[in-house]
Amino acid sequence: HLKRYTTLGMGTDQGKTSNFAALSAMAALRQATIAQTGTTTFRPPYAPVAIGALAGRAVGHHFKPIRRTPMHDRHLADGAEMLEVGLWMRPYFYRGAGRDVNEAYVAEMRMVREAAGLMDISTVGKIDVQGPDAASFLDRVYANGFARLPIGRARYGVMLRDDGIVFDDGTTTRLSETRFFMTTSTAKAADVLSRLEFLLDTAWPELRVAVTSVSDEWAAMSIAGPKSRDILAAAFPELDVSNEALPHMGFIEAEFDGRALRIIRLSYSGERAYEIYVGASHGERLWGRLLEVGAPFGLKPYGVEALGALRVEKGHVAGPEIDGRTTLDDLGLGRMAGKRTGFVGEVLRHRPAFQARDRQRLVGLECIEEGKRLRGGALLFLPGDAVAGHGRGRVTSVTFSPELGRYVGLALLAGDAATEGSEVVAAYPMRAESVRARIVSPVFLDPKGERLHG
Repeated sequence: HLKRYTTLGMGTDQGKTSNFAALSAMAALRQATIAQTGTTTFRPPYAPVAIGALAGRAVGHHFKPIRRTPMHDRHLADGAEMLEVGLWMRPYFYRGAGRDVNEAYVAEMRMVREAAGLMDISTVGKIDVQGPDAASFLDRVYANGFARLPIGRARYGVMLRDDGIVFDDGTTTRLSETRFFMTTSTAKAADVLSRLEFLLDTAWPELRVAVTSVSDEWAAMSIAGPKSRDILAAAFPELDVSNEALPHMGFIEAEFDGRALRIIRLSYSGERAYEIYVGASHGERLWGRLLEVGAPFGLKPYGVEALGALRVEKGHVAGPEIDGRTTLDDLGLGRMAGKRTGFVGEVLRHRPAFQARDRQRLVGLECIEEGKRLRGGALLFLPGDAVAGHGRGRVTSVTFSPELGRYVGLALLAGDAATEGSEVVAAYPMRAESVRARIVSPVFLDPKGERLHG
């Protein structure tokens, strides 16, 4: 009884403070002294701990880890304004591109669209999946099929939660018959690995698969733009990076200064682009090599603000849209799953509530008022609606588009109101602003994909 009673009293102090009160009460009930009643074993911390020490990340960075990519020092030397994204320090924008972020990110976008840009993507989650049943495992984890993915090819995939809600997206490359290289979003890297381990331990323990985080093993960078292939050929003259040898979603493996090198051709910006992975200790060296050979082609680095803006122009969904409330159909990705069965979330994604006509779906928005802008988080109303309450949807992502010369955005809007060509009012109560916008396709740029496939 004594051990049970005192254990219930333990909290943050692990028994140092609460134990004394509990033992005193127990001794009084027994009409004995504390020494006669006996004590339990004190668990650490035995010495008193200041409340401030328990505040964690509320006290500067003393209790909040910060992660830096292998190219961090080079970013600082190149004039990057750094931004804390999750636990990572990432280049927000480069001061050479503009006086502030609003000027710089537009210039960096133009650079990628017209020439080429280099982006540090070392923060993405990287997971090695291997074993005789690896393909079958991925077929169950992703909503779209992976069992028939050819060796040397990559595929974009979306994972669902058990309840049919989108969990995360990323790209997985088949290295061999029994081995795959999976990448996840930066924010969900740890969650995806934990989820994969959970499924293998509980749902499918019979599968012969091992999953291992290799995020810290690889430095990763993306080179995007119409001149990206020329730069890649100049940096690696011994490799064939032609469209025939390395098509969109193609993969090649090689070496750089004796370290493993992986090049995957895939695009987040809508331009022809390549993701390049090298051993972390050689990341800064390869970064410098690419900038050196790419200088005659106009290659410069760009930051996460431009990266996010480029993906909005192309209509790629990301964290603001994959927010734990959206389904494949909400995001216009239902065709990926088709009539497949047997994957996580497949049954519950068909619930009647997810098929309701007024359920919010992904749309594109174009600002149609001169001198005004869209704002992320704005509430959407039809022109005749009273601007009050939660509206019929919300703006999730916004950017100024140099290609279109206006502000554009992605939004989730009630399906029975989401008619392309019609108008909505985007109200932003925090600034008492409202702006008229036109509903358009969420793909603002190159809808046929000619740029990334060229």
